[in-house]
Order: sequence, then C-alpha cells, then structure tokens
Amino acid sequence: MALFDNIFKKTLYFPGCTAKFITKDVQTRHEKLLQKFGINYVKLPELEVCCGKPALDYGYKADFEKLMKLNIENFRAQGIKRIITTCPVCYSIFQKYYYEEFEIEHITQTILNNINKIEKRSDEKITVFDACNSQKLPELYNNPREILYKLGYKLQELEYNKENSMCCGKSIKLVSPKVAKSMAEAVLDSVKTKRLVVLTPDCFTHLLENNNKGIKVVELSEVLI
Repeated sequence: MALFDNIFKKTLYFPGCTAKFITKDVQTRHEKLLQKFGINYVKLPELEVCCGKPALDYGYKADFEKLMKLNIENFRAQGIKRIITTCPVCYSIFQKYYYEEFEIEHITQTILNNINKIEKRSDEKITVFDACNSQKLPELYNNPREILYKLGYKLQELEYNKENSMCCGKSIKLVSPKVAKSMAEAVLDSVKTKRLVVLTPDCFTHLLENNNKGIKVVELSEVLI
C-alpha cells in the first residue's frame, strides 16, 4: 500500500514560509529524506501561499480565509491528494481546515514510516524542545521522540515538555524583543545535554540566535543525515 501511495498518490511537499525563505537548508534536508524514502512529490513554489496562521493569530480572519481558499483551489487544480509539510504551524492549520480535501502528514510521520531506511545511529544523550503549537497535537511531540529512540538516542527531557512546554519567545519578538530574548535564554538554560533538537523552524531560528550557552541547537533532520 505504501509503495502504491508513493507512486500514484500525488503528494505535495509544503515547506512553510520559514523553511522556504529563511532556513533553506532545512528544506533541502527534508527533500533529501523524501528522495531517500522513494516518495514522489511535487513542489508548487509559484502557486502556494502562506498557510495564514500569522494572519489568524492577529485577528485578520478574512485574510486568513483568502489565503486558505487560494491554497485549496491551487492544490485541487494540481490534483494534489496528500500534503507533507515541514512546519508544525502549517500542519496544525492543514489538519484543522484542509483535512476534508487532502491527506495531511507532518514530515516526522513520514520519517517514522520510513525509519528502517535511516542508517545513522547514536547513543548520545539528547533533548527535544516542544514548541507551543505542538501542545495540542501529540503526534508533534511524540513522533520526534520515537524517531530518536529508535535510532538509539537517549532522551533527557526538559522540566517543561510536551503539552506543558515552555514558549521560546519567538511569537512576541516583534512586540517585545527583550522579553523574547529572555524567554529563549530561559529555555536554553534548562538544557542539560550538548544538543537540543528543535522541530519548528521559527523556534529553531530564535533559539539559535539567542544561544550563547555552548549548546548545539539543531533541527531534527540534522541528526538523521
């Protein structure tokens, strides 16, 4: 069935705005993984638009609905059946608003489904940071842990994790950069391992920018390739 889906189910890889324009190396690594897994996918860089979560968060519901309508119409016109996304924020929007038309999959689920194709193994102690947008979607905090566990990593949890995770401060950076910085530093101060694995591109960039603790902040795919 998986082979049938890979060949015949038209799959869109949707990186999300941050991976598409800022953390381009994350998009590159995720595409390498999809290729390694033998997943046939398309990209629609000229047609896809933002998932609209920032507009929705700031109260611009009409703008969010315009973006959603445009994406759905474009995806439908291209015959898309499945969407694999890098961004947990996009995933949360797609799961809530796009699910009736498309099969939605976060890249961590794709990785988990193909974990036997990843050769890299380690017994390193490592910590996972859970973003705010993961709190109500257990798959977004369970999947990366299962991936790392199956590859031999030993997980050392933060005091505040999973559905009780601490915000890194990225969401208020434009409004209060000093507070945002102190929130990132609080997260980093609580890490007791040499590497911190981050799933959400926005959180990844924010923690990376504020990291002066000697910790290596990495995006999940960095420990897989």
